[in-house]
Amino acid sequence: MPDTIPEAISKAEVEKKNAEREVDDLSRQVKRFLSALEAKGGDEATMTAEQQARTDDLLAKRRKAQARISELDGKLEALREVQAEEDEYQRQASVTVTTGAVRGAGDYDHRPGQLTPTRATGGPQWVRAHDRRPATVGRSQRFADHPVVADYTSANSAREQAVIGQHGDLGQMVRAMTTTSGSAIVPTVWAGDIIDRARNLSAVLRAGAEMVPMDAKQVQIGRLTGDPTAAFRSEGSTITPSDPTFDNVTLDAKTLSTLVVGSLQWFQDGTNVTEVVSNAIAQAIATQVDYVSLFGGVTAGGEGISLATPPNPRGILATLLAVASSSVLGSGANGTTQTAASFWREVQSTVFFPQTFNEMPNALLWNAKLAQQYVDAYDTTNQPLQMPANIGELSRFVTNQIPSFTQGTMTGRATDLFVGDFTQLLVGQRLDLTVQTLTERYAENGQIGIVAHWRGDVGLARPRAFAVYRYLQGAA
Repeated sequence: MPDTIPEAISKAEVEKKNAEREVDDLSRQVKRFLSALEAKGGDEATMTAEQQARTDDLLAKRRKAQARISELDGKLEALREVQAEEDEYQRQASVTVTTGAVRGAGDYDHRPGQLTPTRATGGPQWVRAHDRRPATVGRSQRFADHPVVADYTSANSAREQAVIGQHGDLGQMVRAMTTTSGSAIVPTVWAGDIIDRARNLSAVLRAGAEMVPMDAKQVQIGRLTGDPTAAFRSEGSTITPSDPTFDNVTLDAKTLSTLVVGSLQWFQDGTNVTEVVSNAIAQAIATQVDYVSLFGGVTAGGEGISLATPPNPRGILATLLAVASSSVLGSGANGTTQTAASFWREVQSTVFFPQTFNEMPNALLWNAKLAQQYVDAYDTTNQPLQMPANIGELSRFVTNQIPSFTQGTMTGRATDLFVGDFTQLLVGQRLDLTVQTLTERYAENGQIGIVAHWRGDVGLARPRAFAVYRYLQGAA
């Protein structure tokens, strides 16, 4: 693993001190040699060839060490400049968000364990409020490579290596557990693979939501809540102060459990237990992360959802209803039916609403029925309706965690549309993943249950970055 900047500075400083000691030692050796020569009545002009070669060798080594000192001085100067820039960036980032180009969520390779963005990613960078370390996992970074996760893995390496050495892989550990009724913490290297699979499967994470490794039950992320303003003034007039305001997003780990059931024979004999169990757990985690990210905290409404918080995290819709209700559009008693002459109007209203708060959406989420409703729209000449260019520029993701339901007279076709800058959605991920075997519950059927316990939370950094259109008509 490459050195961090402080580590590189420390190594260079140690190397410079060693080179300086070498120069001092060589200088003393030359001085002693010449003093001894002088004591014998000689000088540099009367040296033998052997004495001259010895002197030249010492002087050459000293020049080399001196050159190394000069090289290290330049390296240290450059490293310290970079560190100063990083310190200043982290100081600002710990209380605000540095925004670059608007991030397109991109599409990701769906092969298990792969996290390869197909377009460039920018967007905000988040830091943890208490130690100013990077808070989120990079879009193309493995979960296990995040510095917080790597430190945790290093601190628990002895325990984890014992498990890995005994079992070899997750499948072997599951096999061993099928003969007992127990639980175990999955080594981080295996848990990280499951989490990366879930990242590829989750619509909100693919849309740009940031994953935050949590090395404690609660983690705070600094955020900007009020922008500074600027104004022109007359010469000599007083400058009116306008300070940005800040607070923290607090992620508080909550527990999600999922159950995988299989035959005893399959767990004992299957050659792909690791792959199948990992995918099953990842799919269950991804599905529920999407569900609570969108609807966590919703207990009333046409959707028929009951996700009280606690124990569920509070997601986008419930947060908007609580603190930014005007960002929830639609909500008609009988839903909203698209009008032929302005078919995309409701989608456009949802896309533009965050922009009225200086937020720029990067993606929209809808279910298959709503996506089909727009694909199936034709004009009077039987030509497909063209998607507006600005909507076409957004990443669009289908997730059937957004239900179709009945709203008033709109029977079975009402659904919701989510639009936003999904980089402002933070998904906390507690570092430990626990598996548990149920050997007795399914014994009469010759089956084993594998329960996985995931812990995490969801939080919106900037609620006004999102808008939801409720009860929009999808396809029949």
